[in-house]
Amino acid sequence: MSQRPRFKNTPIAAAVAAILFTAPSALAQEEQLTLEEVLVTARKRTESVQDIPASIMAISADDLKYMGAQGIDDYSRFIPSLNVVTYGAGSSIIVFRGATIDAGGYVAQSTSSVYLDEVSVTSTGDQPAIRMVDIARVEALAGPQGTLYGSDAQAGTLRIITNKPVMNEFEITVDGTARTMSEGDNSYEGSIVLNLPLIDDTLALRLVAFDSKDGGFIDNVPGHTPDTSALYGAGYFPSGYGTLDNAHAVEDDWNEVETSGWRASLRWEINDNWAATVMAVHQETDSGASNDYNPYVGDLEIIKFYDDWTEDEYDVYSLTIEGDLGFAQLVSATSYYDRDGESITDATVYHHYWNAAYCYTFSSDVAYYYSFFPEPGGSGVIYNAAYCMAPTIDGDYLAAYPSQYQQERFTQEFRLSSTGDTLDWLVGLFYEDSTNSWQDQYTVNLTNDYQDSVAAQYWEWAGVDLPAEGQLVPWDDTSETDWEQKAIFGEVVWHVTDQLNLTLGGRYFDRENTNYYILFNPTTNPADEYVDGRGVHKGDETEFVPKIAVSYDLNDDMMMYALWTEGYKPGGTNRSRGDPFFPRNYFADKMTNYELGYRGTFSGGAGRGNITAFYMDWEDFQLEIVDPSFGDCPAGGPNSLPGQCGQPWQNVVANAGDAHILGVTMELDWALTDGLVVGMNAEWLEAETDSNLDVVPGGGFEVQKGQSLPITPEWSGAAWATYSWPVARFDGTGYARLQWSYMGSTLNDLEPRSPTESPNPQIKSDSYDIGDLSVGLQADTWEVSVFVHNITDERATLTNNKGAMGWGSASSTSGVSHFQERFTNRPREYGLRIIKRWGGS
Repeated sequence: MSQRPRFKNTPIAAAVAAILFTAPSALAQEEQLTLEEVLVTARKRTESVQDIPASIMAISADDLKYMGAQGIDDYSRFIPSLNVVTYGAGSSIIVFRGATIDAGGYVAQSTSSVYLDEVSVTSTGDQPAIRMVDIARVEALAGPQGTLYGSDAQAGTLRIITNKPVMNEFEITVDGTARTMSEGDNSYEGSIVLNLPLIDDTLALRLVAFDSKDGGFIDNVPGHTPDTSALYGAGYFPSGYGTLDNAHAVEDDWNEVETSGWRASLRWEINDNWAATVMAVHQETDSGASNDYNPYVGDLEIIKFYDDWTEDEYDVYSLTIEGDLGFAQLVSATSYYDRDGESITDATVYHHYWNAAYCYTFSSDVAYYYSFFPEPGGSGVIYNAAYCMAPTIDGDYLAAYPSQYQQERFTQEFRLSSTGDTLDWLVGLFYEDSTNSWQDQYTVNLTNDYQDSVAAQYWEWAGVDLPAEGQLVPWDDTSETDWEQKAIFGEVVWHVTDQLNLTLGGRYFDRENTNYYILFNPTTNPADEYVDGRGVHKGDETEFVPKIAVSYDLNDDMMMYALWTEGYKPGGTNRSRGDPFFPRNYFADKMTNYELGYRGTFSGGAGRGNITAFYMDWEDFQLEIVDPSFGDCPAGGPNSLPGQCGQPWQNVVANAGDAHILGVTMELDWALTDGLVVGMNAEWLEAETDSNLDVVPGGGFEVQKGQSLPITPEWSGAAWATYSWPVARFDGTGYARLQWSYMGSTLNDLEPRSPTESPNPQIKSDSYDIGDLSVGLQADTWEVSVFVHNITDERATLTNNKGAMGWGSASSTSGVSHFQERFTNRPREYGLRIIKRWGGS
């Protein structure tokens, strides 16, 4: 039984009481109601979002505060063109307009880019979790943005803009939040921002530091290893399975996340014509398990056999120089981005499925990496050292999967721009040198030493001298891809008349890549011995990205536009071994965007309404897929047919088919009274394949024309209302904000694999809606608010199963029919936020 909290009569308690119990009184306002103009730098110059002939949405610092946004999964709910699937800390997939083929890929690059100010922090695979501290605004640019943002902006660009140092102004802001929930652990966040004037009108420094804990809400509960196949029954798994439990890893609220970091910005206004800004950012995220639970175990409960954890950190350094050359404005943007991470994830269920397939269930059709190996007392066929980790073929064991990754990117951009009565123009040069690498160990045996395993017996039988003692990892690989890109870009706006504007833009880029891949069995052997596959593969491509837009001002308040753009996701090189079906190099896929839009204000500026209709044609999309040639060869045939069968199992990227995305986006903001502002937005999408995918003649990966793209809802939207009123007692303003978001049903995968036939099937995630309420009071030097997030305690399904084969495994001992992974949102939370300022204007 919970105890009722007792509050003392403190100033904060009095303020909260004033918020809740002061009767709102709307004051008459003599001036015409108007919404605040939204200024953005999406086109690399400052302008009103309503004047841009493109689909751009911005969220201001005040709106971020009102909605309680701490990370991307908070504010993305209110951007209709943006869908984010968060697996855990530092692990998010960002999708604009449904442009994705794979919800959990780690080889192919993203279709959408992420920027922190002038710095691209776009990562291969998961995107970094940027904490929303001292942020000026968020800009979401939907549709291909390659003209200005390059080859990683095929479907859209997300820009997070920080607050910059302010000259001649001393200010300290302390911001603290505490949250609690009935389904998990408590949470907190604290930050401090200092704006320090160092030299009048010349030099100012801004420092930010923050620390937070997001309490866990998933419980790892007692259970046993799988002993039954959910698809093929008890006989598929060895009789020795199901004997081990997870008592050593049982833990409540085990997906806790701790995040800390700092940011420093120094601005030097050299003279009236020149200025320079230096920025440095550091953020560390330490987390437990992912945000997934198993509905076949219980609500927010799962059975895992290792205490999962992830450590992720990134550093950003940038130098931006601005100069007025008279005829044009010069910007030089230099940046360096460095991200490192490591994790260990339970892989017991995954290993049990494949151990049963490769070590226990024998096949007469011997594939490339099967080997005949005489066991004690008999003979059989086993997989060479990857999954046979127990001392006997039918032995039970626990396994984990360690992984490390590194990403580095150096960029240099120079651009000149000018605005005039007839022409606005911008031209730039861009250079990028980047590296993406990872090292994976596919098994850490948690039960017995490697030397005691059947796999080690195989290597000894094969004549490999293993070390006398110490645990070995039987399967380890390393991949590194280096990119070098050069580009020239430009954009010109011709003001044909006072009402008609024509925009022409283009970007020419040349991008080279080199991929190095090596696999060891076992890992302790030197790099030049016992190698299954290694190689250096190169590729390069040259593309031109065009842009044409026409806008027409119907009057001072309304504008219509038509836009045609193209976007490319760069090609690359596969980490191939053997002789696979798909080629080593895959080429850029192309997205052509056709867009019509209306931008308008009404009621004398009190209302703002936008509507955008678009059609995106996606040609030769890149699909991350298991190369089909790993399958068994025909009975009686050779055990390896190039490009057909018997090749190594490997994940590759292929240009596999065509798709289209048709959609309409609507936005509305309206100041109904001087104290009440309401808003809403919505998006309808039809995102489907346009071709039949049968990547292997006669079988393999099959997708029929007209199938929906994964993690893409047909409908999504949000609505909110903010009401403010004066509170005379504190010479301040009270406010209340109610907000709600909706996400339609989605699919977790492109391929329609049946749950009765596949261990990793296509699963439909139901639609969900999430609502929040906050009530606050703000004065000149302080603010206080109380809030509830996820009012209805909605258990959203973000996506299902991330390729762990859990659907195909079951435990009769624990009464679990599937080891499913369902990724979800945070349960209902209650909180208090306090902000205190000193100094400032």
